[in-house]
Parts: sequence; C-alpha cells; structure tokens
Amino acid sequence: MRKITKITGLCSLLGLAVLSAYNLKYNSNDVSVNIDTVYADSSTEVEKNDTFDSSAKTDERIYGIGSVSKVYVTTAVMQLVDQGKVELDKSVTEYIPDFKMADERYKDITVRMLMNHTSGIMGSSWTNMMLYEDNDMSCHDNILKSLSTQRLKADPGQYAAYCNDGFTLLELIVEEVTGMSYTEYVDKNIAAKIGAEHTGTPVNLFQDPMQTDIYIKNMQYDYNYCMALGSGGMESTATEVARFGSTFFTGDNTLLSEESKNAMATRWNEDGVGTDIYTDDNGLGWDYVETWKCNGEDVKVISKGGDITLQHAWLSVVPDEEISVAVLSAGGESSTNRILANALTEVILEDMGKPVDEPEAEDISFADSIPERYKSFEGYYNMYTNAGNEIVYISFTNDTLVMQHLYLNNKLDYFKMTEEESFVKVDDDGELSAQLQTMYFEEKNGGVYVKADEEDESVGLGKVTYHLNSGERLVPGEVEGEASESWNKLNGERVVLYNDKYTSTDYDTPFQIITVSDDMMGYINIGKPGAFGDLLKIESSTKAVAFSTVESSASRDIYDISVEKEKLEDGNEVTSVNVTTGNKYLLVSELPILDNSVKSVDLYTEEASWYKIGDDISGGTLSVDRPENSNIYVYNKYSEMVYSTHMHIDNDIPLPAGGYILFLGEDGGTITIN
Repeated sequence: MRKITKITGLCSLLGLAVLSAYNLKYNSNDVSVNIDTVYADSSTEVEKNDTFDSSAKTDERIYGIGSVSKVYVTTAVMQLVDQGKVELDKSVTEYIPDFKMADERYKDITVRMLMNHTSGIMGSSWTNMMLYEDNDMSCHDNILKSLSTQRLKADPGQYAAYCNDGFTLLELIVEEVTGMSYTEYVDKNIAAKIGAEHTGTPVNLFQDPMQTDIYIKNMQYDYNYCMALGSGGMESTATEVARFGSTFFTGDNTLLSEESKNAMATRWNEDGVGTDIYTDDNGLGWDYVETWKCNGEDVKVISKGGDITLQHAWLSVVPDEEISVAVLSAGGESSTNRILANALTEVILEDMGKPVDEPEAEDISFADSIPERYKSFEGYYNMYTNAGNEIVYISFTNDTLVMQHLYLNNKLDYFKMTEEESFVKVDDDGELSAQLQTMYFEEKNGGVYVKADEEDESVGLGKVTYHLNSGERLVPGEVEGEASESWNKLNGERVVLYNDKYTSTDYDTPFQIITVSDDMMGYINIGKPGAFGDLLKIESSTKAVAFSTVESSASRDIYDISVEKEKLEDGNEVTSVNVTTGNKYLLVSELPILDNSVKSVDLYTEEASWYKIGDDISGGTLSVDRPENSNIYVYNKYSEMVYSTHMHIDNDIPLPAGGYILFLGEDGGTITIN
C-alpha cells in the first residue's frame, strides 16, 4: 500500500483529481482519483493494484478556480491564433478599438504581453470583482473606463509582473473577435470539446446546486464569485480541471495545436536556457514553466495557481509523461494546494520509474567578515516575500546582516555571509535556519536591489523554493510645507471602503490605515490593520504614487492615490481617498454616529452607509427591517468583522463598544431600525 498524502489542516473542503495515461496497474487506462469534502486530519491511501474508473459518477463539487482561469482565457485566444483570427504580436488596440489609457505607451501593448504579464499595466481593477451570491457584470463592463485613467508602471515588454487586468482584456478580445460572450465561447469551444458538463463561469453556473459550501472558522457563508471572468472567474470540478489540463499533453490537439501549446509553455523572456531565475517564470497563461523540473532536466512541469476570496486552486501538468493534477479547496490557500499537487505528481513519476530526487544541500562556508563595501548598502528596503510586502531596515555588523522588520514590532532576523557573498538566514545561535532563506545584493540603474531564495513548506506535504527579485533600497526625500503638513494630518488615520456594490466580498476587510513615518521621509504606507500594505511616494499635498522599480511580481497590483473632497448622495461633503484602480475610502474620523435617534438608513447603490456605534447603544443588539437587495456588516473597535448578513446565522445584530456598522443596498432602498 502506498500512502499518497496526509492532509493536515489544509482546508475545510477539498476537491482533488489526478488524470494520467499511466495508472497504478501499469496499463493504458486513465487514472482518476476524486476526493471531495475531505476534512482536516484525514488521509487518502491508494492500493498499488487498485483500478480507477474515470467515468464513474462522483459526489464532486464545483469550485471557483481563481487565476487558473487565466489558462482558459489564454487557451481561448490561442484557438483564435490557430485559426488566424488573432496575431500574438499585434497591438491590443487592433482587437479592442476602445482600449485607451492615460499613457501613450499603451499603444505598444501586444496580445502576447497580456498573456505573459509584461504589459506594464498597474495590476488589478478591484471594484466589484468579488461578489457574494451575485453575478453582476459591472467589473467586465467598466474595465475599459477604469484603465482609461491609469498610467503604466513600466514600458510594455520591459519585465513580467503579475497583472489581472491583462486577462480581463483577453476576455474582451475573445468577445470582440468572435461576436460571442466569453461564457458562450468557453462553453462551446472548451467545455463542450472536453466533455466538461460542470465547467463555466458565474454567468451559466450561477447558484449551481453542485457548488461547494463555504466556511470561515466553522461558520457557513454565502458562495462567492469572481466576476473578472478571464482573470479569475472560471468554475469547475477537480476532475474537469484535470481533464482540461490533459489537453496540454504532448500530441493531444483537442483544443490547441502543438505550436500554440509550446508557445504557452515557453518562459516569457527566453526559452529557459540561461534565463535569470529571479525574474518571473511565467509563460503564456501559465505561472511556472521552468521552475520545477523533475529527474534532472528530463521532465518538465507547467503549472498555475489561483485564489479568490474564499476558494483556491492549483493545476499541474506534465505534458510528456501525461500527468494532470488538480487540487481545489474552499479554505486554505493555493500555495498549499501547490505543495499537495507536487507531492501527488512525484508519487506518479516515481511509480513510472522517474523518481524526483531532492537536490542535495550544498555545503555552506561562512566568511569571517563582511567586506566594508557592504556598509554602503545599509538602509530601508521595500521587500516582497511570500508573506507579502513590508519595510525592513538592513544593517551590517562584522560578520552578520541584521534585518529589522519595522511593521512586525521591529522583529530581528540574522543572516551570515558565505564565501560566495550570499547571505543565509541563521537562528539566534548562529545555526542555519530550518527554512532556507538566502539574499543577494545587486547594484543596477543607480539603485540597490535584493534577490532572494525562499522556501515555503507545508508540514507532511513538502516544500517549494521560490527565486525572486524581492526588494529595493529606498532613498528618503524631504517633503516640506503644505505637502508634509497635509500627509502628517492623515498619519494613523483609518479609512473604509465605500464605493463597491452591496454584495462585494471586499467589505469583509474594508479598513485601511495610512501611516507617515519620520524615518521614511517622503513616503506613506496604506494597508490593512495589522499588516504592512503598500508604500507610496508623496508627490504633492493630495497625491501619492507607486514607485516600485523591482523587475518582478514584487511590483504587482500597484496604484496611485489622491485625497479629494466629494459630495455624497445624501448631500454631505466628505474627504475621499481615491485609488486609481477603482476603490474609494472614507475617513473613519468623519463617520456619523449611529445612536437611538437614528430610525432609518437610506441606501445607495455605489455608496455604503457607514456609522460609528454610539455609546448609548453599544453592548446591545439591533433588529431591522431591510429590503432583499441589501446587507449589513458589524466590526469591533479593532476593525475585525464580527457580523455579516452573508453568515448563515439567524441572530440579532451585535453592537460592540467602539465598533462600526455598515449598511449596504441599492438606490431607493431603506433599512428601518427597530
């Protein structure tokens, strides 16, 4: 008996499928292992002589597969390339005449650049992208309007940095070229061709009874949809995702020609030979086309991960060995799904006689001291790691690099220099850290940058090593006069999202905090409470801009912000913090008080009605009469959500002391407070 894996604390619900032309009985029948509603601390074992029937009916569930959807929309456009209807290196404007940006360089963006994340587009237009029990297409309908006011962060083609909006544009290209809706095209030209009866989008699978249940901390929630269909909106079962992956097997031309599949599996900047491993590893649609090679250089794996608010996915394909593994989950995160997919792939390869050998740990020789020239690298760095963005201060002692994490209570990490002049993380005793983390410095274009190797490990499943351009040194600048005074007034100010639809999942975590540091003159930070967030450079008294020049996904999803006075639908003038990619925020200090005198709240489609909870009602509960198309949220004084009408509970609404309450709905609606 071979134990494939043990799932420990992975997620609340899991869908998994493996398809291969090789099975555990060494014959040519397909293997399909389908596991659904697998709970934490369960395990799955497969007898080596078991036979699996891929056509057998299962109790599988449908999941939102997040950014694995990017492989689907890329496949759709590549089908049009195969038919001669689209050319990869033609400008996007050839196919979307209404596509414009506030940056003339947009005319140089090609179809290929959308697929390989090199377009230079800032990242993601989030407004109404993720919705609870709603398939409103406003995200799709407004993408061109959103992009029309944005600048580019880099010259098109300069470097790869993950970009969701590029794949929403690919969705529009499919519609412009074919005259069909994207959902209709996928249903006819992808799902139907592979016999996938439960693959589609929130348009044709809306409220499908096979959709998985969604839980947060053992509390069931409404189902959530991603409405950016091309970048993250596909829905499917694990078996059908794995079946889709099998169309990339060598020699399978069900969906695409070999030429198109090879183009998709080729790294964006080279063919993989001599490529800088610290740049992003994506091909066309795929996240990874060179990172993980098995059995030396003989076995190539291509893969893609996906995350939406409460659902996660991973698809790995080994084209020559005909293996396709899909891991879908409600809960957890795609990085864990990836490790499980890798573990399953390794099991099959080993049974094929192609074991995956763990690379031997290299001998590390530490240098006696750090050369004096490294002193010039000391300073503040904007760092991007697996944990997200943060600011650190790097300094050097005689033989140790000290990294101080400013937004993690000044936590210290230590790195020893090797004889090869890399810096390897060590513990407090100077011994190698249990998880690999290695840093390298590079001087380029007048700046100082950091490259990093970092391990992500899931106990019992395995680990993945990432290589990335991860950070850059900051050069603080003086900000004087009106600009300094204006931003200092906002230091420590909490702000709340107010312009998304009432069904948006972004209201689960709507708070941001603006901070201005005396140490970091010239910059502000805006991020969720308890997290670092994003660093922006002050440009004027009302504007701060993204500045990152790191040539990797460390520069993904960046934006500019402006502080403006706006008049709301109720006639009140407010201070609004506006993000160039769509979202708008109110200052918490300007929110009205909900007390016993408030008997009703009018609702507005694009304006949330926010209140602080008054002292005279705090600690109690609230009951209301509300229209069907409305929702209510409650947050405690720490900005944590404690109640939502998306929760499947039937309780009165709590009113925590020092907390906040949010009323959402459509124009003309009113919530009556009892």
